Amino acid sequence: MSEITRSLQEVTELISLPEVYLKVRKLMDDDNSDIYDFAEVISVDPNLSTRVLKVVNSAYFGFPEPVDSIARAVNMIGIAQLHNMVLGISAISSLDLPNDIMPLDTFWRSSLFSGVLARLLAEQMKLAKSDHLLIAGLLHEIGHLVLYSKFPLQALAAQKIAQEQGRSIHESELEVLGYHYGDIGAMLMANWNLPDKLQSLTKNQPNPDAASENKIETALMHLAHACARSATTDNRPAADNLIDAEVLAMTGLTQAELEHSMDDARTISADMEKVILA
Repeated sequence: MSEITRSLQEVTELISLPEVYLKVRKLMDDDNSDIYDFAEVISVDPNLSTRVLKVVNSAYFGFPEPVDSIARAVNMIGIAQLHNMVLGISAISSLDLPNDIMPLDTFWRSSLFSGVLARLLAEQMKLAKSDHLLIAGLLHEIGHLVLYSKFPLQALAAQKIAQEQGRSIHESELEVLGYHYGDIGAMLMANWNLPDKLQSLTKNQPNPDAASENKIETALMHLAHACARSATTDNRPAADNLIDAEVLAMTGLTQAELEHSMDDARTISADMEKVILA
């Protein structure tokens, strides 16, 4: 085992999710659990309860009337989406890894936009069961947080190679580290026992052709990632300068459809930032 492999394993094993998420996950595996069991676990944590209610009442869901209780929130959005919401909020708090490469608020803003855009694109394509794309987008780049915090010199070296040679960041990271950020994110997810689909989307998002299944969802994640940085900064090049034409063709989406969804994603993610990233 190489030194970098050992170091990555040690780092990912040290990062853990909070107890409240583990309780929610345990309820997910209990066939006898009901809405009120989930509500009880969430309600014990006032900060989490407040954030869950604010997200449920955000533009992302767009309910016509305010949702004023956790039990009602679970009933409205379902247990699977509640799980994803708690996972996202928990991951942000657990991955508070300061670094000198990218501010955490910039990182999470971009990641949140990726998740919102991926979900909107899936809706345009009428893909069934696409709720998980929000959390997949939020977490797809967590491998970079590990790299920026624990291996900054290697991360910067990879960025330099990518910029000077016009290569993708995941290719240059493979050259420098033997892993790219998707590999490291999937490793962390595996240690957290997160669903295999999330691990696969995270690992293959940099290169959708490598995905053996869920290729369209992986392609949507790739597109969302490519558009996120421009959409969440003042310097916003057109989307057609950012995306891989072959990946866009894989989805069947048009440039106009992508641009329209980007506009909607800016509005929705800006609303959610006030809650999730507060």
